[in-house]
Amino acid sequence: MKFISNLTSQHIARYPNLELKDLYKLLHQSALGANHANATDDVLEKAFNLELNNLTETHVEPAIDPISPDGKIARIHLRSYLAQDYSKENLLSAFIQTTKNETGSREKLKKFCSCLKDLSAANQLPFSPEETEIFVNDIESKNYPILRHSDGFKKEYEPSYRIVHLDFLQLTKLGNP
Repeated sequence: MKFISNLTSQHIARYPNLELKDLYKLLHQSALGANHANATDDVLEKAFNLELNNLTETHVEPAIDPISPDGKIARIHLRSYLAQDYSKENLLSAFIQTTKNETGSREKLKKFCSCLKDLSAANQLPFSPEETEIFVNDIESKNYPILRHSDGFKKEYEPSYRIVHLDFLQLTKLGNP
């Protein structure tokens, strides 16, 4: 539970107006990686390039944001990553490899969601225990679906990242072989 407590508190501090579904999305990615992005390589590349072409300057985030207990799964925040002159090609390659790599389990996600209930009961989340219980029970009854960020989160923070297994990411700066 300590890992989930630390992870959620970091994200609540960074995104004070997040909703429960945004925390759940974080835990889903932490537990299961990016294997939900099951499109073809061409589709993933087109979506990636479209997103890069539409980036705006907004919220400051770390370039590499580890989100799994072993530190191997991370959100790579595109704005910060590119601002540090890292290779977008390496990131795309790592993302595609990550989508094909089966990681984690629903059982792990179930444990993480149980931690959400415990944290809420201990007043460590900005959500009531009742609200958290209802939310977690609902997603459990739906077999832990993939959710998008809340509309408020998207509007305020304009999230733009890729979930990557760090073993696949070569951190090469542009202009350096």
